[in-house]
Amino acid sequence: MNIQNNKYTIRFAERADDEGIREIFESGGFDGGISIQYLRNPSPIASFEAEGDVAKILVVIDNVQGRTAAVGGAVIRGEYVNGSVQKCGYLTGLKIHPDYRKRLYFFAEAYRFLYEGVSDCHCFYTTILDDNKPAILLLEKHHRNMPLYRYLGHYTTYCFHGGRRILKLEKNHMEGFEQLMESHFAAQSLTPVDYQCKGLGETDFYCVRENGEIKACCFVGNQQAHKQYKMCSYGGIYKLLSHMPTRLFGFPEFPKAGQEINYGTVSYLYVKDNDRKLCKDFLRSVAAETDFALLLWGGFENNPLCAALDEMKTVHYGSRLYSVEWGEPVELSGVLGVEAALL
Repeated sequence: MNIQNNKYTIRFAERADDEGIREIFESGGFDGGISIQYLRNPSPIASFEAEGDVAKILVVIDNVQGRTAAVGGAVIRGEYVNGSVQKCGYLTGLKIHPDYRKRLYFFAEAYRFLYEGVSDCHCFYTTILDDNKPAILLLEKHHRNMPLYRYLGHYTTYCFHGGRRILKLEKNHMEGFEQLMESHFAAQSLTPVDYQCKGLGETDFYCVRENGEIKACCFVGNQQAHKQYKMCSYGGIYKLLSHMPTRLFGFPEFPKAGQEINYGTVSYLYVKDNDRKLCKDFLRSVAAETDFALLLWGGFENNPLCAALDEMKTVHYGSRLYSVEWGEPVELSGVLGVEAALL
């Protein structure tokens, strides 16, 4: 699709677009006290494709300069919605190169082009970081010919360690987990059906049992081969904390500016009866079994396990979760099981 007098082209991305997309990712970072660059090296396209069944990623090409001006799209995967398996689209990777942020005025055309390629999805959703005020102001205001961004609630991503061998864990013994998928995770809308998704990285399964029954479990994945967080800079109180031995006090280790973070992701976290103490003891025991500087887990505001993480020593950041609606809204019931590892 050619727009603005053929100055720009909107099309779906190919592997040949990796370099241009990578340049956009490397040009940005998170705002706030901790500035982090979110990367998808070595191949952004392969990284997106790993996180679902299909990745419909579009690019905006400057036809005059031959540069990639913007990127964004949807990762499509099977997820539970109100107890049944549905095809869902997670809108992700929306980024504009700094050189073009005040020069692109065709958002409606881009969204229409994207929707034509993903219209068979049952529902769409996305997250926006709390600190990304420009995107929040732009997308929360309903625009003609664009989908409605309906705010569902707050999502918190926790970074923790505090590793200590409190509980005796079993590793990669998954008997009983399939039953948990059917009885527990299937009731949490937006939980991915494929717990062996390539996008989770190399994973290990940890659990605690009592009389053979799983009392607590999770996967811990290493995504660093296709998704990285690079520490850019610290501000405010975090600048002081970055020079302290935070791990000795139970907090995650703060990497030096310019370093990539050695992180692992926790997914499909289950704790019987949402027991806070068991949750904390389990996660600290899991952390002690890994070589990561920090572990990352996220939960929607109605996830009862957030209460346990709130009592742990964590560094956390918030996002706003939205239903993205081109047509009739899909109402989501119960706890929302969005996995931070796939955001």
